[in-house]
Amino acid sequence: MKRYYKFIVESADRKIDYFTDNQVMNEDRPDYGSIKSAFIDVKMTVYIACTGVAAYLNPKSKHYNNELLLKRLSAAYDFVRRYQREDGSFDLASCNFKSAPDTAFIIKRLTYTYNLIKKYDKQKNLTEIKNKLYNIIYSAANALITGGFHTPNHRWAIAAGLAACSNIIEDGNIAQRCINRMNEYFVEPVDCTDDGEYSERSSGNYNAVVNTAMIMLCEELNDKRFLEYVERNLNMMLLMFDADGSIFTENSLRQDKGKKEYPTKYFYQFLYMSQKSKNCADKFNAAAHKIIADAVENRDYSIDCLHLLMLYDWMADIELNKMEFPTEYSKYFPYSGLVRVRKQNITYSLIEKEKNFLFFQNNATRLGMKIGVSYFQHRNFIAEKIEHKENTYIMKFKADGWYYMPFKEKPETSDWWQMDNESRELYINSFTEIVVEVTDIPNGIEVRIKTNGIDRIPVRVEISLPVGGKLYSENFITETTGNGQMILKDGEVLFTKDNDELIISGGFASHEFIRGGYSEDSANDMSYILYMTDYTNFDHAITIKVK
Repeated sequence: MKRYYKFIVESADRKIDYFTDNQVMNEDRPDYGSIKSAFIDVKMTVYIACTGVAAYLNPKSKHYNNELLLKRLSAAYDFVRRYQREDGSFDLASCNFKSAPDTAFIIKRLTYTYNLIKKYDKQKNLTEIKNKLYNIIYSAANALITGGFHTPNHRWAIAAGLAACSNIIEDGNIAQRCINRMNEYFVEPVDCTDDGEYSERSSGNYNAVVNTAMIMLCEELNDKRFLEYVERNLNMMLLMFDADGSIFTENSLRQDKGKKEYPTKYFYQFLYMSQKSKNCADKFNAAAHKIIADAVENRDYSIDCLHLLMLYDWMADIELNKMEFPTEYSKYFPYSGLVRVRKQNITYSLIEKEKNFLFFQNNATRLGMKIGVSYFQHRNFIAEKIEHKENTYIMKFKADGWYYMPFKEKPETSDWWQMDNESRELYINSFTEIVVEVTDIPNGIEVRIKTNGIDRIPVRVEISLPVGGKLYSENFITETTGNGQMILKDGEVLFTKDNDELIISGGFASHEFIRGGYSEDSANDMSYILYMTDYTNFDHAITIKVK
């Protein structure tokens, strides 16, 4: 670990350079002391100031004992105090006001910072800042004691913040109120499945947020039981990394869904748990090593954990050995309806109850698949569940065609929108069923699509390709540009991007109904759509494989 410590310090130093370059220093402005932003907000200033205190106290930082930084930090905490509400809460100015959850996220960094000063400030240079922090924390505890939450992860962030406040606040009555309120949150069980999934399924963000809260609860309460959830989740996260090191986020229920995220925020969690886990120490150590080594190679300075390596200074002495994520697995997560399969540099994912039900990735090149169907109110194939038989995953969609029947008795109103239309008898005159079988083949997958039920329904298969690549066939070469599309009538095409080459075969086309009408339009600036079309009923097999 020591070989990477310099990079972590350098990452912190770069953040402090940004802080000093972008801090508002005009005393006439209401946001004096904050980080310049589109709107006045506290959180970014608190987070970067925590890193600033760590750098000031760290002899390896270029900002060590920097008097100018000390003055800047003092101004930052004055700003934080000015923008603290009368009840001790803070706002998230983009949406939440007098917000206990956002206060909890801020408290997390404030209490880390307070404890850093307590541990390292032997010369008492930061006494004034420590006192400012205490006053902010003391006031904020009230917001955590009295406030509520919106989302699942908020509960554990607030609980962790309350635990941290209870160990800092000297007023025994307030400290006990923090513990009492924290225990009220634990009337509800922690929402972590045996497979390690949290409710929000947010691999790109909120999984890490909850893990941080659980680690904080463990440290503040000296209760290792909270680490059971972290261990489960990190075990799951090992199966969420694609070959390019990015995190699979397509099944998230939060704003990270579909975003390209990298696991730097998980580094300290894997590192910490490599010493705390009895069953997974080696693979957590290897994952931590992989994350930090990739960050160094890619010069990814977003890593932000110097304060944690100083608070839990034993982590800086951990010896990192192997460097890897798992590269061979097939796993079904029943809670979220997700399948993750990895074969070295190839990964593919299947998702229940999502129109974008399949993703295939080789290295950094990802394809997506969905099936459009124009059948009454239904627009897409959406699988209710996934079945597994040998090397095949089976997904099914079934829908009925229906019409309302007249009321048998006169309704109370002539206003259609006020009528109890849900109570009408339905006339069901047809059905359609689509079965998708995804079979593992060497270097790829076969996707067999079968339909039965009523005929003549126009169906389209959509394979989304990233822009910036090229499609090759015997008769043409074309670039994949945003909002572009093509119907593959027969045979195969070769798709290339960067150094990746993928063969897509099994084309078919019986109609050109791919955009407009009642159907969704999948065209966008970031993808090129390769279509295949037919009318029900049919049985087609499409293969996607690495050349």
